[in-house]
Amino acid sequence: MPIKPPWFLRKRNPGLEYYRMTCTQCDFDKKYELAKNYVVWHNPACDYSNYPEIVEELPEICPKCGAKLTKKKLPFKIIY
Repeated sequence: MPIKPPWFLRKRNPGLEYYRMTCTQCDFDKKYELAKNYVVWHNPACDYSNYPEIVEELPEICPKCGAKLTKKKLPFKIIY
């Protein structure tokens, strides 16, 4: 059985950030992963439809209606 380090020594955030962007006027709602400095590999045999879209910067306007998007950071936790 693995031994867990104390809570204050555990890694809190490995640099991954997830956001939910919603539109104030239409029903647009999408999850995004903010990719800063790493390479993303895609396997054509896998279905990535349920995964958040990976972007380098978050959109500010809605692609459907052009209104302003609201941003909410999603909590992310690593479980040992």
